[in-house]
Amino acid sequence: MNIVRPYQSAVVTRLAGLILIATLCAIAVYPQAQPKEIAVTIDDLPLNGPRFELARLRIMTSKLLAGIKSNHIPVVGFVNESLLYVPGETDARIALLRSWADAGVDLGNHTFAHVGFKDTSLADYEDDFVRGESITRSILKDKGRKPEYFRHPFLQMGPTKELEQSFENFLAARGYRIAPITIDIMDWMFRVAYLNARNEKDAVAMEKISGEYLAFAREKFGFCERVATELFGRPIKHILLLHANELNADNFDQLVKVIQDRGYRFITLSEALKDPVYRFPDQYKPTSDWLNLWSFSKGKQLAAPMPSESIQKIYSDSLKRSD
Repeated sequence: MNIVRPYQSAVVTRLAGLILIATLCAIAVYPQAQPKEIAVTIDDLPLNGPRFELARLRIMTSKLLAGIKSNHIPVVGFVNESLLYVPGETDARIALLRSWADAGVDLGNHTFAHVGFKDTSLADYEDDFVRGESITRSILKDKGRKPEYFRHPFLQMGPTKELEQSFENFLAARGYRIAPITIDIMDWMFRVAYLNARNEKDAVAMEKISGEYLAFAREKFGFCERVATELFGRPIKHILLLHANELNADNFDQLVKVIQDRGYRFITLSEALKDPVYRFPDQYKPTSDWLNLWSFSKGKQLAAPMPSESIQKIYSDSLKRSD
């Protein structure tokens, strides 16, 4: 039978106390890292970029939805209903939009015709919003839901704070709120080079552009994380901007890995917007990129990374051809 002497018991108790104190001090000095959280939003449903054939659009949509479902990501997709009206294909394109909702994706309003607020009167902007919600509202009604979110096309908020506030009052009366973003990995720019390579059946170029896109995503995430910490002293609940295009469809799982490797967990847009940082800043700048807006409000200049010059040139050349 083992007998613990009184002085041994006292030593053990004292050591335990010292260990506890040391642990608490370590936690105080080196606080545990706050979790990283991000909401995913996808603009320009059902298709970002030039129209292509319905069969190809079905394949693209299936890839995106498979990636969303397999990775269990809550997503809000912002719809331009004008893209549904293609002669002989309208019903099929509406069915494709419905498949997003069937996959659990929430649907938001992105105006009917993707109009920018900068060059549109408030009355016309509101009219385009109303035109852009009829099919979306009907699809969500079948799911027992209502549309809740609006995303400004081109990330253009009202030219003045007063115009923006008037529009947001209009939205609120219809049950909507705006959905800003904090991370834009510029897939809309890379898409042009990727689509060119795809149309030329250049698999080597497609792979190269995909790799460059994912590398840029890592760089942009790092930049946005640093800026958020500088502005708020902690990680914030980020909102990621993506677009419904083949670049993302073909690289969705790889992009998810980039995000998860940075320690993020995926949350709903509603959860993200509960972060207290999503209050309107004191100084106004007409952009839905609120990391940019917060920086401007606090008098800080951002020098955000950009895609390579070759990617930028391909994109700018495409704009010249479309003029």
